[in-house]
Amino acid sequence: MLIPIEKKALDILKTYNGSNDYILGLQKQYIKNKSFIPTRNQSDYVIKFGNVSPVVVGKSVEIHKSCRKLVQDQLKLDFEPQKIYIDKLLSRRADMLDIWGCFGDDCKSYRPIFISKECLKKTKQLPKLDFTKYEREPKPHQIVAITKLLENEKYILADDMGLGKTTSAIIAAMEGGFKKILVVCPASLKINWKKEIMNYDTEKNVSIVDSVDFKVNKWTIVNYDILKNFHYLPERGVMISELPPSPIDFHKFDLIIADEAHYLKSSTSNRTKIFNDFASRIPNRWFLTGTPITNKPIDFYNLLHMCDSPIATNWVHYVRRYCAGRQFNRKGTKQKYWVTSGASNLDELRDYAADIMLRRTKKDSIDLPQKTIKPVYLPLEYSTGYNAYMAEYEQWVEEMAAMGEKPSVTDHLTKLIKVRQLLSNDKIAHTIKLAEDLIENEHKVIIFSCFTQTINAIHEHFGKSSVLIDGSVSKEKRQLAVDRFQTDPKIKVFCGNIVAAGVGLTLTEGTIVIFNDLDWTPANHAQAEDRAHRIGQENDVHIIYPLFDDTLDTIMFDTLRRKMKIITQVMGDSMEKDDMSLGREVINGLMKT
Repeated sequence: MLIPIEKKALDILKTYNGSNDYILGLQKQYIKNKSFIPTRNQSDYVIKFGNVSPVVVGKSVEIHKSCRKLVQDQLKLDFEPQKIYIDKLLSRRADMLDIWGCFGDDCKSYRPIFISKECLKKTKQLPKLDFTKYEREPKPHQIVAITKLLENEKYILADDMGLGKTTSAIIAAMEGGFKKILVVCPASLKINWKKEIMNYDTEKNVSIVDSVDFKVNKWTIVNYDILKNFHYLPERGVMISELPPSPIDFHKFDLIIADEAHYLKSSTSNRTKIFNDFASRIPNRWFLTGTPITNKPIDFYNLLHMCDSPIATNWVHYVRRYCAGRQFNRKGTKQKYWVTSGASNLDELRDYAADIMLRRTKKDSIDLPQKTIKPVYLPLEYSTGYNAYMAEYEQWVEEMAAMGEKPSVTDHLTKLIKVRQLLSNDKIAHTIKLAEDLIENEHKVIIFSCFTQTINAIHEHFGKSSVLIDGSVSKEKRQLAVDRFQTDPKIKVFCGNIVAAGVGLTLTEGTIVIFNDLDWTPANHAQAEDRAHRIGQENDVHIIYPLFDDTLDTIMFDTLRRKMKIITQVMGDSMEKDDMSLGREVINGLMKT
């Protein structure tokens, strides 16, 4: 006896005159065999889509690399499909597409294929590109980047620092004919963006947003830190309808460019939640960053997710597969938590991410002068009090162990701040002497430090022959300092805080970069190293790390260089497995000495 859903489906099949090839196939079976009864799934499909007209597509679409093996296994194919020809889109259920088509470009025998829309690469037809109209034409490697951005609605331009990602994105936006472009960047780079845009568009088309006035133009530039002033997330107990209208949503931008996009690495930060919420409604999203992985693969997840990459549709699968993720019970409770600080299957991650990301190093892209990195080891006898400070730290470790306490990595790093500050201070005289020797040989020198007191002392020593950028310097004065270093022959030294001055600046007049001390974040060093080694540099660049031998200095330096290999492996190079945070590795190194 027929149950109602099958009977209803058969009634539709008897009179169906639509163009859904899957339903037509079921209808043929019924005509040939009057005792034919559709399955429950078939019946459900016929009832849902019997009145839905298919969409004629007639084009070939590439399948994401990460989906190819899955599609092969599910459909029991004897080959791994790379493209799918879509003759018609028969129906859509949630994220699943019902396609009438075949695999390849020239195939003729069509069949129903159910596939996740996330598995299909969305590419756009390129407009006719004309770069001759620009006074500053893009370089060949930038034309490749421009083409990739224009072909993809959502894309990560992860070229090495100094390869002109900003210029590539601006020209791509101009050639793409976008009408409303939202540029989100660190506060220190807003003026840089305006100046770069003015190389290709008029100043009247550019507006910089301050903390209260969301002034919109063709190009609207806003910094990450003030996004919260112009977009509001629902709070507990507050209905969405009660929220004030979002200025960002109201203006309906058709393109968002997120510069230094590694600022969005933490999916749980308020900044990222706000960005993801409004950006998810902007159809075109381009992410620019020279360091998409600042320390570990989990840092890469949000960018992949915002680009609709299939490998980022399931957070648990991602952290298990690529972060060596493990789940534990919280002590004394039934609550579980994830540890995601590791790294695993990095070659596969790089391969799958290549669908939505372009990454080239300077040596891959252009003929830049060579960059060399050289540690300079100083005898410990020149450091005053290091052993006493380390003895104090070791005593604290022993006391914690005796009390049965297990201090966190943060606790250890907090205790080590005094040691780092001591080493930084004790190196000032050596850094100054090294810089003076290089200046005598007609070099301009860039000096970075993590500590305000240190960089101020170096700046005071060089006086009027140096400029300074730290966190207290305004955007206008930052640019003035850069311009003076780049154009004034009397300015021999650039003094900068590694965070405040390590991003977005072009210091190609400098040929020597000295790191007086070390930061915990590898990406900060990578960024700062390349302030001099970028487009426009005509000389070899030398990166010098003065280090007190056999101290926290050398342990941190070795760990930083190892950690940076995680970034380069996913971006295209190789490295050994590394599944501990930088801080924990340094602490383990100290325990062994």
